[in-house]
Amino acid sequence: MIRVLLVDDEPLVLIGMQSMLDWNALGYELVGTARNGAEALERIGEQQPDVVVSDIRMPVLDGLQLASRSREQYGALPVFIMLTSYEEFDYVRRSMGLGAVDYLVKIDLTPENLTAALDRARTAVEKERALRAPAQAAPGGLESYRDRFFIQLYSGLFPTDGEIRARAGELGLTLDAPAYAVAIADIHNRELTPDQQVTLSTGVTRMAADILSKYLPCHVTGMDLRHFSVLLPLQSRDGLEHRLTPVLQKVNAILYKYFSIHLWWAVGAPTSVPHHIAKSQKSAFSALPLLSEADPILFCRSDDVTPMDHRARTVAKVQDYIRKNPDKRLSLNDVAAVFNFSPGYLSQLFSQNGQTSFVEFVTETRISAAKELMASTDLKIYEISERLGFESAFYFSKVFKKIEGVSPRAYLQKLRGGPGAREDSADVD
Repeated sequence: MIRVLLVDDEPLVLIGMQSMLDWNALGYELVGTARNGAEALERIGEQQPDVVVSDIRMPVLDGLQLASRSREQYGALPVFIMLTSYEEFDYVRRSMGLGAVDYLVKIDLTPENLTAALDRARTAVEKERALRAPAQAAPGGLESYRDRFFIQLYSGLFPTDGEIRARAGELGLTLDAPAYAVAIADIHNRELTPDQQVTLSTGVTRMAADILSKYLPCHVTGMDLRHFSVLLPLQSRDGLEHRLTPVLQKVNAILYKYFSIHLWWAVGAPTSVPHHIAKSQKSAFSALPLLSEADPILFCRSDDVTPMDHRARTVAKVQDYIRKNPDKRLSLNDVAAVFNFSPGYLSQLFSQNGQTSFVEFVTETRISAAKELMASTDLKIYEISERLGFESAFYFSKVFKKIEGVSPRAYLQKLRGGPGAREDSADVD
């Protein structure tokens, strides 16, 4: 049975999901519910669910913070299915980070799409269980265990160098180089079906590993369908850029010839301490949004301004653009295109470097713009809704009330000094 935890701050949503499916008949066991992210994190530790179905916007910890902390504390399991009430959801759903396998719009939640999302989550859980199975259970099991070791290493789950070396020795690996750096490859290709992307990603990762191993010692580990990590044992921390750049360029040329794809590379800051390898990988991951077609290879240095500083400045620029253009198309895809980022990276930029997620920031910015229009114009509520790109006046009113605590009509009447009036369900003019 696949164990499932349901998390939402709205009791009716929890009740609705519990009654929506015959969970046991479908092979799922509901192990509990939680009303906020902090409570959910406790439940994960207590109940050890395989899947968490969680709202994105919640008190104490939101869904993205919950997923991030769960991954830090418990690794790849549980996987997450995210629920949202916000617009632009088709784009947010594409995010592969933080252990999320799918996203669902609350208002459109049905037994069919919830079941489909759970099926995808089951596949991810079974894959992870296979990685954790004993190595001798199947051919290639040792390699799977090694992959799992590197994933744990990059997640910072080994507190000491001695523990790292002991675990590596059990797997026939030697980590005794004077220094290490982690490179992350970002696979850029045309949109493919999920099955096609799996095939492409597998082929690219394997061929990259074969090519790299001819030039230098390395360990290649797949991260998701568009990224893989390369651990590079180094004899010296000096001259890494000079030695590695031509090798990465060679890999790129060969892979483009065979697969018609481009690889962008971020190389983390070198370290002499094995349990700091996670920091090298993290610095590489942080630098990915700084890559471009013109500059597809970037090296982080310990004496540089950290990529996180770059990322914080980038988030500030994107936020400024959104504030100045609340009436423009502000989907994740549209804004990412303005800044020449992928939607997934832009989403991660916000979740890791901003106070809110991208969708929340856009929504809150539009609500702020709506309040300014209410104060400075005679526009009706539905006209403000249309001007600011909300899908309907009803939806605008619902979001406005969730953020401000009152409906647009009540806010407008208070603003203009009028008497309070009964709020209807749609709250539109």
